[in-house]
Formats: sequence, structure tokens, C-alpha cells
Amino acid sequence: MLGFKKRQVSPTPKDLKIIPREIKIDLEKGLKDNLYWMDGDPVKTHFMNALQSSFPEGERMFIDSARDVRDQCSESIPEELNQQIKLFIRQEAIHGAHHEDWNNALIGLGYTRLAKYSAQLKSERLKMKSSAPAIFRLAVTAAGEHFTAITARLHIHGDPEFLNSLDRPVRDLILYHALEEIEHKAVCFDLFEHAGGNYLTRMLGAVSFSLGMMLHVRRIHVYLLKKDGLWNKENKKKARQYIWGREGLFFKLLPDILDYFKPSFHPWDKDDRKWLAGDFNNDLEEYGIQAPVFA
Repeated sequence: MLGFKKRQVSPTPKDLKIIPREIKIDLEKGLKDNLYWMDGDPVKTHFMNALQSSFPEGERMFIDSARDVRDQCSESIPEELNQQIKLFIRQEAIHGAHHEDWNNALIGLGYTRLAKYSAQLKSERLKMKSSAPAIFRLAVTAAGEHFTAITARLHIHGDPEFLNSLDRPVRDLILYHALEEIEHKAVCFDLFEHAGGNYLTRMLGAVSFSLGMMLHVRRIHVYLLKKDGLWNKENKKKARQYIWGREGLFFKLLPDILDYFKPSFHPWDKDDRKWLAGDFNNDLEEYGIQAPVFA
């Protein structure tokens, strides 16, 4: 099997601080008051609703895979990485609860089929947990963490108009989650490498994550727009352009997606933290959320 040499020293910054933060946001009221919270656009809003709808079960899978691989090689894991895994799990558990609230708020607004889709994802997660090796599930997780981190960086730093298009309280939640996704973006990747994961397994995990995410998001996106009576020719075209067009999300993320295919890749090849310090100090000050910590 194709492999890569185990790193002697991880490129993860030594001054990195992973900080589990608590934040309470009334999504139910926010979505009820403003259903199309992204630029007043149902296509864009429901794409983001669909994207986040997989996160409660997705983050449970991420946590499961990290715990399982950690337990398999617990005696050899460096203490620093072990602490990062614990903090990653705490952050993701909080995030999953927020996304569960988001789904429940949408269900309360009449998008009741989301409960069925969530149950299906749970069944798939449990089936994968019982049948797939932990190291492969961790490869899927590492790919998922890369996707969330590069999306976070794009939305905060690479596409300034994105934040301006969001209404509160969703804007606050996305900012807060983006911060923590970037902080812990390399934890599962480092654990994967420490456990002896090879390049082929990493690529298979990336393909599995990508296909699963695309199928789920499209299914939910179409459902949400159909529920509103808006799955028409005009909005089908708008959806394609928003996701796959030359100025769409996929092409904006493509350079970072391709980086993941480099055998020498590491998530901290790009240090995102310098782009975050100013963004979060003002936006989340009222919630008492601690900004990124680095030298």
C-alpha cells in the first residue's frame, strides 16, 4: 500500500491553544424571525441549512473515531496530542449540540422530514462504527475536519462578503464554530499519522467523506426548497451556480481541496490564526468568548 513517512515532529504550532467555549444562541427565535437569513436568499440559506444538517451525526462520528483510535494506541500517544484530543472532543460535543438545536428549530418551522434524514444518518454512523476499521473512520474524520477548516477560513478571510450576507444569530454561531474548527483542524490528522495511517487510506477517507457529504447536502437542499415551493428552474440554476459555478463555493475551495492530495500535506501548512484575531474580538465580545490565543 502507498504510504508516507511518519513525521518526527508535527507541524502543529507549539503555541496553539484549543479552547472549548460555551455560547448560548436562540436559534429557534432567530430562524422564526428571519427564515432566509443569508442575504434574504432561500437558495443560499437552505444550502447552508442542508450543509449543517449532517453535523450532529457527523461530529458524533468524528468523536467516535478519535476515541477509538486513541484507545487502540493510548500508551504511545504523546501527552500533548492526548490533551488536544480531549479538547477536540469537548469542542465537537458542544458544536454537535448547537447543530442539533439548529435542526430542531427547522423541524419546528415545518421541515419535519429532517428528523427522518437525521435518523438515517445515525443508522449509517452506527453501521460504519461496527463494520469499518477505526483508522479508516479516522481518515474520513481527518478529511471532514479539513473541509470544515478551509470553509471556515474562506468564509472569514477569503470571502469578506459572506459574513456581511448573514443575519444574526446565525452569523454569531458560524463565526464561533469557525474559530474552533480552525483551532482543532489538525488533531485528528496528527492522530491518524501517529497511529500509522497511510496515504491510500487517507485518500479513501477523503473520497468517502466527499461523496457522502455531497449526496446528503443535495438531498436536503432539494427537500428544503421543495418544501417552500421554490424548487423551480430558476432556483435550480441558481443552486448550480452558487455551488459549482466559476465563482461558486467549490472553485473557491478547490486550491485547498487539492492541497489535501499532496503526500506531504499537513493542516498547519497554512496558519489561519493570524486571520482570526481581529474578527472575533469584536463580534463575540458580548458573549464573553475568548479569542484565539497565540504568540
